[in-house]
Amino acid sequence: MKTYLLLAAIGLSTASLTSQAAVVECVISGTPTPQEWSANFCSSQTVSPVSSVVFRLNASKPVAEVTWSYYGSAGRWDCNNGQYCRFTNSSRQPSGNAEACARRVLYTDGTWESLNSCAYGTYWYGNGPILKQFDVEVSEEDLSSSANHLH
Repeated sequence: MKTYLLLAAIGLSTASLTSQAAVVECVISGTPTPQEWSANFCSSQTVSPVSSVVFRLNASKPVAEVTWSYYGSAGRWDCNNGQYCRFTNSSRQPSGNAEACARRVLYTDGTWESLNSCAYGTYWYGNGPILKQFDVEVSEEDLSSSANHLH
């Protein structure tokens, strides 16, 4: 009986460690310099008042579907149920922010977990010589769920 309890305790502690593996990352699109994905927070100057904040759920196993919640400055959200979520600033304001949170994830192996992983992005339109704009491209397929392709 003691061996069974010990194995059960080890199993529970392992499950709680793996449930924290999924994290939301973000990057600013439309910047004067290349950006890297950053967990929980990202910020950058942009080359245009119309820019984007791109979010992704970085998980330890393949993702089929994500339930997102989000808010931000005036703009358009493209989140669907995919691993990526994109906010596009549609205002003429020179700065703004957006936050996206992954609330639930369904993995391709059929398992799922509830999450409360969020990332916050902030951007501002700056002046000065800018030679090239760097954008983050996310296809419509990446924004949409791949669960429709599972059998």
